[in-house]
Amino acid sequence: MSTKPLWRKRLEGKLGSWGLRMAWGLFRLLPLRVAQRLGAALGLLAYALSARYRRVAIQNLRRAFPEWSHAHARRVARRVFRNFGVSMAEFFKAPSMTRAQIEQILTLEGREHLDAAFSDGKGVLLITGHFGNWELMARYLCLLGYPIAVIAREADDKGTTELITMLRERSGYRVFPRGNAARLVLKALRANEAVGILPDQNAGDVFVEFFGQKAGSVAGPAVFHLRTGAPLVPLFCVRLPNDHHRVEILPPMRFQPTGDTQADSQGVMQALHDVLEQYVRRYPDQWLWLHDRWKSARKRFENHPPIG
Repeated sequence: MSTKPLWRKRLEGKLGSWGLRMAWGLFRLLPLRVAQRLGAALGLLAYALSARYRRVAIQNLRRAFPEWSHAHARRVARRVFRNFGVSMAEFFKAPSMTRAQIEQILTLEGREHLDAAFSDGKGVLLITGHFGNWELMARYLCLLGYPIAVIAREADDKGTTELITMLRERSGYRVFPRGNAARLVLKALRANEAVGILPDQNAGDVFVEFFGQKAGSVAGPAVFHLRTGAPLVPLFCVRLPNDHHRVEILPPMRFQPTGDTQADSQGVMQALHDVLEQYVRRYPDQWLWLHDRWKSARKRFENHPPIG
């Protein structure tokens, strides 16, 4: 399998970074509704032009929903691109939006669950996925006064990472770089702050069932929870018709360690993926299917089949 030359990857990264900066400069000047419509149009354009990611999305949807026809998977994939385009537009707008402006398009359910989790005094682990508009949800919770940091993977291009981090920090939440976040997370939890984690992309720490198939997952949320006792609070920002939103905060989840670290971590991560799967099944066009979620598990179990 061929790989891109390093110079080409760097050039594409720079072009992508410049494109993002130009998009931010444009979207932040537009009224929200205009920005949303433009974002939707760009998302649909990306669906038409990006054969690679269109193919990945359709393949993932067919894998998760084998009962679907190819035509139905294509229609859902098209809405995935459309919704992601709108989410990017809202992300560019979010730092300048006031609480009142956001509340015109967003409602919140289950705030009492978040307050109950904070009342433990151990910090809170906010667990969501690349679902709906997770960035707008974080902005709104910050405007409500909750101290929040998020763990985020750095982009391949430094300029892109700097821009996205700047926008997140302007929205009120701190960014901890993935892979070097443990000390910062523990410090935040000790201060009874919230840390947002999106554990729904390919990794190899533990393996869970996701849509009836093995998927590799990070173990971080489980490790932090079992070590500190900080409650796990699943929450999701559901996109509604007319591009409104409903943030749904679920009751805190707590697990008791048994002494078997690997089994405990896998059990916690399985429970979190079960919740995520429920939401993705209800709203399949709102999850980011553009990523090979089953990659590490496919390699692991094809090369080393389970015994028995």
